Amino acid sequence: MKLPNFIVIGAPKSGTTSLFYYLKQHPDIYLPARKELHYFSYDFIRLNCKGPGDEYVLSALCSNWEEYRSHYVSAKKQHAVGDVSPSYLYYSVHDEIKRKLGAVKIIVMLRNPIEKAYSQYMHMVRDQLETQSFYDALMAEKERKVAGWRDFWLYAESSLYTEKLKGYIDEFGEDSVKVILFDEFSQSADTVMKEIFSFLEVDPDFVCDTSRSFNKTGESRLRVVANFFNRPSTIKAVLKSFLPENLRITLRLKIMHWNTGKKNPVDDDCIAYLKDYFSEDVKSLEALLGKKIDWLR
Repeated sequence: MKLPNFIVIGAPKSGTTSLFYYLKQHPDIYLPARKELHYFSYDFIRLNCKGPGDEYVLSALCSNWEEYRSHYVSAKKQHAVGDVSPSYLYYSVHDEIKRKLGAVKIIVMLRNPIEKAYSQYMHMVRDQLETQSFYDALMAEKERKVAGWRDFWLYAESSLYTEKLKGYIDEFGEDSVKVILFDEFSQSADTVMKEIFSFLEVDPDFVCDTSRSFNKTGESRLRVVANFFNRPSTIKAVLKSFLPENLRITLRLKIMHWNTGKKNPVDDDCIAYLKDYFSEDVKSLEALLGKKIDWLR
């Protein structure tokens, strides 16, 4: 049995679900059926899961080493074996990853932090968990953090990248950390996938289907559908007992995609607040990566 030799650490709402399904198509890459095991960040999430729906989310995560290893029993001949868990960036678990898995390769996807924060907010609106306006939710972040709500509720704070990313670069080395900008991935997915395949030392000429994007956000068409998928229920427990995990995940993705409607634009007050909030971090990120990033211009 093999264990992961590459990790996609984040960021949430930055294309990691699409990347997961594109990577799975490569014959020399192994990923478990379930995206987002969050094993290395589990203890941090467990201590911060007091927000609406947080306990239910926690119940679906990988809580121990034996369970984590069980997700890789089918990894045999594939050269690249991965774990895609977007919370790893925020929780800075690079030292524990290194201790358990050794010198793995790291992939991180970074999105315009204003867009990412709003997409994260709309994800929670879609799931019928967020009830405040975007601006009010931003103003409530400090209070939510003190109250022990998990990282996904911290729309702005969890979109500060530089310090977290630097920890991974320092731990694993610059050559072992591949940074993907969301805009480049969205506009030229085939080219970016070729780069990623080369980084993972698998056949870079393999062509995967990148025509579909996954896990979009917006308001729910039917609240009952969103509630079904984001709260415990007897029906789901019964379905879980006889439907294979692969099929359950596929059905969930298709139904949630259908149930996701429009996403209203961000209002000017939020944009002004977030431009100021992210200004210094984006400058620091440009210095760390050695390139200009036109996110706030």
